[in-house]
Amino acid sequence: LAVNVSRAQLTAPRFVEALYAAIYYADVTPDLLELELTESLFMDISDVVQSNLLAARKAGVSLAIDDFGTGYSCLANLKDIPATKLKLDRAFVRVLPEDRRSLAVVRAMTQLGRELGMTIVAEGVETREQHDALVDVGVDAVQGFLHARPMEAELLVGWLREKS
Repeated sequence: LAVNVSRAQLTAPRFVEALYAAIYYADVTPDLLELELTESLFMDISDVVQSNLLAARKAGVSLAIDDFGTGYSCLANLKDIPATKLKLDRAFVRVLPEDRRSLAVVRAMTQLGRELGMTIVAEGVETREQHDALVDVGVDAVQGFLHARPMEAELLVGWLREKS
């Protein structure tokens, strides 16, 4: 389960308590939860944000940097973020495989994420050609309309059965 988290939420004094409460009330194990963080969070990482991110990781929650490559990320701060996943923005994917420069950027971001111990996911994959180009540069997973369109929760179980 992936949940977007805002800067305001991450700087809240009781963020960690609220996170633990949500895990408890949802009756899920923390490893099933992933917090998606926007790049803009990392322009200036406060001690509170860093502490809250570390507490989430210590609890077993995964952290994903969402829409990477188009926002305000500061590479100097990237090394300090305890993220487990790097999600490459669709802006790079939509022009693949024709745009060789974008492919080079995706390759570099993939290598950077790997060196930092992250799983690499490409967002917005709509064609088999995009998928294949991303696999060739080492992306771990893709998401997008190529595999599934958004669907209601009650349709998901049937879709998963059909795909397995």
